[in-house]
Amino acid sequence: MTITIRHLVSALLVLSFGLLASLVPGGLIETRSFSHIDPLILGIFNTFLTSLVIVSLLIVYFIFKDLKWAFIVSGLCGISYFIVYALDLGTLFPVSPDPMPQALFVIEVLGMIVSLPLLFISVRGAMNSNKSSNDKVIASQPYSKTFVYFAFFLVVVGVGIITFATKSAMGS
Repeated sequence: MTITIRHLVSALLVLSFGLLASLVPGGLIETRSFSHIDPLILGIFNTFLTSLVIVSLLIVYFIFKDLKWAFIVSGLCGISYFIVYALDLGTLFPVSPDPMPQALFVIEVLGMIVSLPLLFISVRGAMNSNKSSNDKVIASQPYSKTFVYFAFFLVVVGVGIITFATKSAMGS
């Protein structure tokens, strides 16, 4: 497999991470109110979105190890990004009585566009991944201490983001 696919999938994951992360409710771009939606549903939705951006960032580590399952996960991230943006742009969920800000619309369209090559290139990466590197990683430690600390840090930050985003979306 060529380095190009690993770099391209990684770049698309990081770009997708950045696009969705910029849309945290209560931030500069996502200013709509969702106070009419049950807080539990909003919390679950924000947990899903936060998990998606965290997984997108963490999976890059395993993409560079050329692991087939990592490309499959990145493809699933691509599908998830597409569905999230399609639901919002199609006014299916979450629906707000407030109009969608122009910047939000642009970022969601860009995110939807980026999700498609992420999906297709991830599938290609999975088909071409190096099977010998899969065996090596299973036999040895699959991740470093730094990776574990970074993942833990992202989870802690993620919990804070979920709390902030849910309270902001509720208008609290």
